[in-house]
Amino acid sequence: MARHGGPVWSPEPDTSPWIKFNLLAYHQQTQRVQRRVDRSNDCWMQLMEKTGTHGVTERQVTALHEVAMVGRVRRSRYEKAEAINTQQATRDLQALTKARLLTAVGRTKGRHYVAGPRFPERVLATVCRHHTISNPYAT
Repeated sequence: MARHGGPVWSPEPDTSPWIKFNLLAYHQQTQRVQRRVDRSNDCWMQLMEKTGTHGVTERQVTALHEVAMVGRVRRSRYEKAEAINTQQATRDLQALTKARLLTAVGRTKGRHYVAGPRFPERVLATVCRHHTISNPYAT
């Protein structure tokens, strides 16, 4: 703080390092958010291509997408995301488990679902793809 004038404002000190720091931080955060959006869209589109395969419906893609992006899905979260009742959410997740796209972990209230042995590898690879944050202001 002393480098930039201390706790009292004065027009003399050079504030360009502070401005550069903030611009770089905003730019890098924008890159991170854009990467998350792109990754999510790529996964969604790849999963939509799988509808019809293994009996996957467009609605069930929501559960598969959650597993790809977060690593797991709970019935309650899927139920809310799709605005369906508990019984339908349970049937959907059971169907995905039977198709071996998901694997159930735990019992009753602690149950959640993770990627199963037939979960599309390409989708998981998309999620894990490395992204480099660049500094557009480097000279």
